[in-house]
Amino acid sequence: LQHGIALDSKGQAFCWGKGERGQLGQGRRLADDEEGQDDEPNENRTFEHALHVDNFYDPYATTSTKEDIYAPLLSPSDSKIGLISAGMNFSLAVTSSNLPYIWGKNCVPNPSFSASDFNIRSKPVEDSTYPRYVPGLPANLQIIKVACGTHHAAMLLEDGSIWAVGVATDSPVPMWDEAVEILTPGIVDTSEIISFQAGFDRTVIVSGLESGKRQVIEIQLWSNEELRQYGAVRPSYLDWLDQEDESQKVLSVHRGWMHTVVVTES
Repeated sequence: LQHGIALDSKGQAFCWGKGERGQLGQGRRLADDEEGQDDEPNENRTFEHALHVDNFYDPYATTSTKEDIYAPLLSPSDSKIGLISAGMNFSLAVTSSNLPYIWGKNCVPNPSFSASDFNIRSKPVEDSTYPRYVPGLPANLQIIKVACGTHHAAMLLEDGSIWAVGVATDSPVPMWDEAVEILTPGIVDTSEIISFQAGFDRTVIVSGLESGKRQVIEIQLWSNEELRQYGAVRPSYLDWLDQEDESQKVLSVHRGWMHTVVVTES
């Protein structure tokens, strides 16, 4: 919404813009944190220049962590970035060594939170100003595409399965502790992927079929495991499109907060 992320040809990720929720991955939220300046409100909230994101820690290291800083860091070769995406107040990156990281708003489970203890000041999740590794994905499968919606992030694996983290449709508590599978393998042929997008509350994947037609699937993230088994649907607007012109082929689908844009080849 108010920040950007870019990837250069060397595999380096850069962020800029607003950073109050840690979405720039710099370990600080305000542009003047390092200098300690006392600017007027709202004058120090924007990072006007692209900043290199390089704090990708080794998730398999046994070294203890301290506060929001993880150690040791990955080697320069392992920390090269291959995939990036930005959500409303968070960012996602996948290294060339197939390690997914996320940072920004409500991306870290709060270890001191207890659902049984009513504490109005305590939250189940906290912001992360540094990249945090996303556990839960099959280690032997490559992540081939990523997409971020407003409050969730989706990852497409080489076997056609889709995994996600973030805010579920049926729960206000963000699910950032580990990725969960929202689409099982075998439904989508990864060699025929045309578009992979994440909108406000769901992920949309467009792929080709042997018949020459297009398969469009919308998937929502659910906290309930049973609901996740039935979370993939064929959107109803395709029925209208078929009635208007059956020869139309969907190229991509883009979901906003209250509207959907469908792009066809024509």
